[in-house]
Amino acid sequence: MTAATAVRFRFGENWQSFVESLTGEQIAASERDLHRLFPNNELAGASFLDIGCGSGLSMLAAMHLGAARVYGIDADAQAVAAAQGLLTKHAPARSWQVEQRSLFEFFDDNFDIVHSWGVLPLTGAMWRSLEHVAALVRPSCMLMVALYRRTPMCRLWEREKRLYSQASPRTQRVVRLTYQAAFLGAKAATGHNPFAYVRNFHSHRGMRWRNDVHDWLGGYPYESASPEELAAFFGRAGLVVQRAFAKPVTACGLFGSHCDEYVLRRDSIPRRG
Repeated sequence: MTAATAVRFRFGENWQSFVESLTGEQIAASERDLHRLFPNNELAGASFLDIGCGSGLSMLAAMHLGAARVYGIDADAQAVAAAQGLLTKHAPARSWQVEQRSLFEFFDDNFDIVHSWGVLPLTGAMWRSLEHVAALVRPSCMLMVALYRRTPMCRLWEREKRLYSQASPRTQRVVRLTYQAAFLGAKAATGHNPFAYVRNFHSHRGMRWRNDVHDWLGGYPYESASPEELAAFFGRAGLVVQRAFAKPVTACGLFGSHCDEYVLRRDSIPRRG
């Protein structure tokens, strides 16, 4: 996506690594998670747009849940290649398309469901991205966005991400190992089994922990928002929350933030000003 800065994390490289060892168990977990967001058969026969499609896993899950036409866009050429490879392998006879393009160059409201998980905060222009995506939602459509929850540590994480994105592979590896050790140590200290956490991480949208850590540490540009800010935005945009999956900040954001998820419908014409 278009960024306000030339410094960017190589998301596509991480997605290519992810799809190389994708398992059926991860695909099933992604389907369950998408069904959680759309539990009332909304995907059956629907056209589905994935903005910032990454690996293409959500597109595949949408098809498995009955979507008739699936379209994905991503600004990263390597992400597009990863998604095309995944869908060619797992959905060769289905109706799907993936293109490399910025969301700001895309304005097609001919979709029943618009989906963007954790991507808009990484564009370098989150609020403008939200406005653009909201404009794609017709009265009969639904929009799902996942956005990073603001924490007291977000400013420091933004600086870390900028440095990590510019660091050498060796330095990135040292930072990853340090973060992983601290994170899992904190899990153990609070009575959780860190090995089970890593082993079962795929239950979170089918993701893999090591790829998720790399994505979090390097996800730059980075922005976050509070629930109050988002509620005000949705009201101005004429969007009504159908379902929300939000949780409190843990440890003041010491180990990072999380994405709150919102499923919305168009209620009215957006208010100007």
